[in-house]
Amino acid sequence: MSGRHIFLLLFLGLGLWSLASGTIKAAEGLAARSWPSAEGRVIQSRIEEFYSHQRLRFRRLCFRIDYLYLLGGTVYEGHRVNAGWSCFGSEDLMQGLLARYPVGAKVRVFYDPERPDRALLEPGLDWTVYFQWGLGVMGVSAGLPLFRLKKAA
Repeated sequence: MSGRHIFLLLFLGLGLWSLASGTIKAAEGLAARSWPSAEGRVIQSRIEEFYSHQRLRFRRLCFRIDYLYLLGGTVYEGHRVNAGWSCFGSEDLMQGLLARYPVGAKVRVFYDPERPDRALLEPGLDWTVYFQWGLGVMGVSAGLPLFRLKKAA
């Protein structure tokens, strides 16, 4: 397999995966706008830092939240703020989430009526969905010219 084939598969594959993944997250976020809601309480919220390999020292921040909500006598535990990613963003964004969802805060929990254990706090489209779509468009845009070159050769 030539280098061109590898780049073709890489760009098209990652681009298509990113478009599909963003679309799935967008569909869930938009559907959550019509989900019923219940009152919940934050039992834990924190920022976690992860570092990649020693040589690269790439830092990744993740917002972790745990909240409880009661439905029909059953207590459920949720962990998602929105349908997007929880491990992507600036320190300011993470600090904003921490301030918005402190331990002990009452929250409005939107839950899937068909699967009440699936819940989130902020329905709608998150900025990470747009980011994924952008990556997908770039990947497919980079891969298609390589595909055309391959056909012409």
